[in-house]
Amino acid sequence: MSNHADKAKSQPSGFLARQTAECPRDLLALAASPTPPAMAFVRAIGTATLITARDAAMAQLAVPILVGEEDQIRADAASIGWDLAGSEIVPSEGEAGAIQTAIQLVASGRAAGLAKGQLHTDVFMGGIVKRDAGIRTDKRLVHLFAMLPPDGGHPLFISDAAVNVAPDIATRIEAALHMAELARRLGQARPRIAILSATESVLAAMPSSAEAAEVAEAARGRDADADFSGPLSFDLAVSPQAVAIKGFSDPVAGFADALVVPDIEAGNILFKSLVWCSGGLAAGLVLGGTVPIILTSRSDPPAARLASLALAAIAGRPSRAVF
Repeated sequence: MSNHADKAKSQPSGFLARQTAECPRDLLALAASPTPPAMAFVRAIGTATLITARDAAMAQLAVPILVGEEDQIRADAASIGWDLAGSEIVPSEGEAGAIQTAIQLVASGRAAGLAKGQLHTDVFMGGIVKRDAGIRTDKRLVHLFAMLPPDGGHPLFISDAAVNVAPDIATRIEAALHMAELARRLGQARPRIAILSATESVLAAMPSSAEAAEVAEAARGRDADADFSGPLSFDLAVSPQAVAIKGFSDPVAGFADALVVPDIEAGNILFKSLVWCSGGLAAGLVLGGTVPIILTSRSDPPAARLASLALAAIAGRPSRAVF
């Protein structure tokens, strides 16, 4: 009995996915351009960052500007067999020097986006959010994930899982609007945006439900080309079966293209659940600034990094595209 119990304790969860998603080819095709934008890779040392830059150049997603210690960049590029073709090196020293140099590249018009390389997130974002950096606008910076299904199909957007810890109502409205616009660029003619709570009813004991209703109403007033609904529970947002069982009627319910979460904990748990339990691919992006910002983690797989670059290329375009 004890041996059986010991073996059970050593087994991973049966909910873990057994497949790994790849960056969709149709997403890469949509993002590719004969004249791709220049993207500054901030402190572009280490193989993970350079593989992403190389693959982005090969897929015509971006012209990499590699900011960082030049000797280290060249040595790391050689270790992956990249001759740095199609890229440019802009020397800098240390983390603070890298983000300051990259900000100057954006200010001068040489870079149309920023991608985090090997530096701490607080240094990267800390430099960006300074008013004198010129990247912040009157809009709020919000982080979005486009969750890409392992077997193909439309992405499911999630906000905010990485930047705003406790997004206020105004920030969640901005997130809903950003996701609606980005979903249209990926081909959803009329996106359906669900503002999540743990219930589909406004309850005094659950503040997020009343806030979700307020977010939905405000977003509807600012974007007539999308449907916004809240509060919605997760099951009612994404499952037609749950909608049928509960007899719920709503233009978004069961077919949401995007989910606005109440706080960073909900967003973080949700996106990681889709990655680890469903095999989804998480393409992350920060919007609301003058240029798209790619905020990746050192643990992100190459496919997620490449998908994030593709999403940034699409988001940075002045006109809508068709997926």
